[in-house]
Amino acid sequence: MSSAFFNRERFGVPQVIGAVLLLFLLAQCAWFIAYVPLTQMEATYVRGGLDYLSGQAIVFDSIRSPLVSLMASVPLRVLHPDAAAKYYDQFYLDSHRWLIRLPFVISGLLLGASLWYVARRLYGNTGGYIALGLYAFNPAAVSHMSFASPEVIAAWGAFGAVFTAIAVAHTLYAPREVVLWNWRRILLLGFCIYLMVGAQFSTVLLLLLALCFMLWAVPHRRSAALVIFLASCVVAAVMLLIAYLFRFGDFYHGLATAQWLRLSPRSVISPLVYRSASFFYLREAAAPTLLFLLAFLAYVPWRRARFFGNTSPLLVVVLLLLLAFAMPGTPGYALYFVALPFIMLFSSGVLTDVLENPRLNWALGIVMGVLLTQGVVGFMGLAHLSRSSG
Repeated sequence: MSSAFFNRERFGVPQVIGAVLLLFLLAQCAWFIAYVPLTQMEATYVRGGLDYLSGQAIVFDSIRSPLVSLMASVPLRVLHPDAAAKYYDQFYLDSHRWLIRLPFVISGLLLGASLWYVARRLYGNTGGYIALGLYAFNPAAVSHMSFASPEVIAAWGAFGAVFTAIAVAHTLYAPREVVLWNWRRILLLGFCIYLMVGAQFSTVLLLLLALCFMLWAVPHRRSAALVIFLASCVVAAVMLLIAYLFRFGDFYHGLATAQWLRLSPRSVISPLVYRSASFFYLREAAAPTLLFLLAFLAYVPWRRARFFGNTSPLLVVVLLLLLAFAMPGTPGYALYFVALPFIMLFSSGVLTDVLENPRLNWALGIVMGVLLTQGVVGFMGLAHLSRSSG
């Protein structure tokens, strides 16, 4: 293997620090899984996926495709095909909860790696450290990764779809063949769209914002950007058909009955919605919420902070929260987590600008204090979980 792969640009101190943070995240997930049994909802996903694989009739989910159920059930079906009679035994499924939850842990780690990569590309090493530090020790990230959770799949897909779309648009500044030269990026964008929409249909509205970002980034080649976007949507549709195991009738019925955008304008002014949002962000994501509020206070009056790299994740957060407020119940609550990586990215971008100002060196103490406090609280929560389970 070429030694160029190991140069400092591709693998150096920043990459080592990022890998260590992800290992800490993995250790927390392992700790969580060791003490938290498989839930009834997870068992429902597993049994639904196993039934679908065996060709039995299913009750269609209007919120998501069979993707999540298949992710939870395929490893069990592949590695233990002779235990079909035990698939409906809750104790048997719980004894294999590591296997069932593994795809979601991997997805959460890849989301963390994607967050670090994008933050570092946009804001430098400091931005990457802040973003991944917020993610790696966040109780919401640990818990959602450690369950068979649709939210972590939707979040990974949404984050990838938005920033892959922006990255693809920037490649169009080179006067090359639109589709043939970008086929790898088209497949990647299509895969991200597939994960996002397959895990929750209502995230489809985020595609319009991603398209707007593409058209804004390359005003001189908007037709090319539109071709790439449409090609990626076709790829995503084919992948979604695979999630339905090429059963065209199920595919059509699933999309026809899907809750794409079942909005309730009255819920936007309902106190219950804001109580739900406060419960999630203040209990499970207090550190990212605090730094987001501080970053927003700096973003509004400070012209330097109001550039595309900071504004794009903020716009995504605003859209997702508006959708969450207008869709009470499970679909809306899931969007709180989908918005979390964008909250962390925005915070890391603005705070990086703040830390570069020598007159605001006191801000470093606040950021470090919040990150350390989050880590301590997270580990204390895991320790309490292990004591109560023991």
